[in-house]
Amino acid sequence: DSKQSNALKKKLQESGAWDHLSKTLLYVIRDKPGNALEVFETLSQKARAFDAKLPELDQKEKEKAIAAILSMANMYKSPSPPKTEEGEDPEPEAPPEELPVIPDLMFNAHVIGEAGVGLGEEEVYKLSVSIHEFAIAQGNLENKYKTIRFFGKILGTGADYYVIECGKDEWPEPDENAPRIPEPMGKGVNKYQYWVSNLAGPSSTWTALPALTPAQLNIAKQMRKFFTGNLNAEVKGYPYFPWKEAGYLRAQIAQITHGTVVSPKGVWKYDEDAEDPKQSIRVNENYKPAERASSLLSASMWCHHRAYIMPDLNRTSFPETEGDEEEKKGLPVDMLTTLDKDIRSKGQWGFSLCTPFGVRPGSDENAVVCAKSIQWPGALCAVKGKTIVNVYVGYGISKAETLYKPPPAPTPADEFNLPAEKEDPITQPESAEEKQKEEGEKAES
Repeated sequence: DSKQSNALKKKLQESGAWDHLSKTLLYVIRDKPGNALEVFETLSQKARAFDAKLPELDQKEKEKAIAAILSMANMYKSPSPPKTEEGEDPEPEAPPEELPVIPDLMFNAHVIGEAGVGLGEEEVYKLSVSIHEFAIAQGNLENKYKTIRFFGKILGTGADYYVIECGKDEWPEPDENAPRIPEPMGKGVNKYQYWVSNLAGPSSTWTALPALTPAQLNIAKQMRKFFTGNLNAEVKGYPYFPWKEAGYLRAQIAQITHGTVVSPKGVWKYDEDAEDPKQSIRVNENYKPAERASSLLSASMWCHHRAYIMPDLNRTSFPETEGDEEEKKGLPVDMLTTLDKDIRSKGQWGFSLCTPFGVRPGSDENAVVCAKSIQWPGALCAVKGKTIVNVYVGYGISKAETLYKPPPAPTPADEFNLPAEKEDPITQPESAEEKQKEEGEKAES
């Protein structure tokens, strides 16, 4: 009867079964499956999964999540016009007269996506907005860069690093009180300045990495460490790295950049007007892409266009006072040496043709040529026509030829010489006979 029905309904509502059955029936009505009875249990599980409660967050985690959501929402809403203290519309702030050359990140992401590296359209869009805001902000601060390139994304255990590479024609002279660096900003391994951020979006904060020294690079090459995502974190391991994670990150970026940034032969040419033409290059305006993409599937068709880091000196140039011309002969390696002849690249690259469908085409039509580094997994160069994209997405760790073994600890210092043991200087008490003998000798004298 109705009383029993109402009592049953109330009982089901209190237990939550009534709402669950209602949602399951809504799936049946909406989807209209031909075998509703057979799939009823599946629809019930689907409704139950939809009702699953999110884990409880503490107050700090809630505030962090809300802040991230608000920052994303602010990126998509129309900006509200600012007002002055009098309530009037202020004059719009003029952007810097000259903005740096920034590649089209959205199109570049499409090209490397065909090569199998995908950051996601939303992430790339937010990153593009953030980089353009960074360029405008630096221009307003009179820190004008000529070029800005997206280096890549270095993955960490706690947070990731988005890295951009910034270049100038002229760098300011270093401060007199600053420590002397063998290759100052604008030269060698410090030719470019690198900025990093843990977030991709308008709310991201970019932090400049310090200039690199040979001592940092020397120790970093002996280590294999994951990044934490905190620039101020200590780098624990052996050998001891006395700088923070920012220094270790900068050292790994240098190794990746000077070892994996490549381009097809002919894109760059030597600058004959420079003091050292073999170490100075410029863009070849007369470069024409290869007619057949498959012709680039050879190491002889590619070359480095970043300076070679000499392993013994951990720098790209000789010190002014070290060695004579005979000792320096043959080094450093010429910058545009092809990969089949460059000592840092022999057998360390793989080449393939790619398409948007993720398959390796047999023909050259609309194909992207991909050169992947074997030494540094995650580093690649994708080429489509005149578009050349070098990018790195990985953990910042090179390939290990063998199982990693930490370098042996240094030989312990010799122990100091222990002094020879001596007898106790305290004399033993004299016996009664010796005392009588001494007294007799005194009486006779």
